[in-house]
Amino acid sequence: MKKSNIVLIGMSGAGKSTVGIALSFKMRMPFVDMDNYIERTQKMTISKIFETRGNEYFRDIEAKAAKHIGLSYRHTIVSTGGGVILRPENMKYLKKNGVVVYINRSVENILKTLNAEKRPLLKNNPQKLYDMYEERHELYLKYADVVVVNGSDFKSGVQNVYDAVKGLVKQ
Repeated sequence: MKKSNIVLIGMSGAGKSTVGIALSFKMRMPFVDMDNYIERTQKMTISKIFETRGNEYFRDIEAKAAKHIGLSYRHTIVSTGGGVILRPENMKYLKKNGVVVYINRSVENILKTLNAEKRPLLKNNPQKLYDMYEERHELYLKYADVVVVNGSDFKSGVQNVYDAVKGLVKQ
């Protein structure tokens, strides 16, 4: 059975939002960024949520967002936060009506383009990014229906995701 959503997972800085927006134009599908969704509902940036409420609180609201989006959204491209795979229930809801695409990008390429203002802890501590990749890579693979390597060429990254999913989703 074909599913109607395309769910993009991967490390912070892998290109999920950038690829997702371009893919939404190419496939004529709406786009939702889970982090932006959370910021709108919480009226606070992700950084501020972590700073004032902590990791566990963020993971709880991320789980609510994953459930809502997974069960309510149709024919949508969904960009997730990098840690969405840390709770199995998140992926259960997102996979219910979504083809999950792991956008795998090397840590070296992520570091080249990482926005230091949005992710200062990662930019100033490259080892933390390597450690996160090691911790999460197997989980990304576990939940992915499709794995796409996002190299340094933006256009080919978008095209690779498109080619991988075009026959798997309802058009």
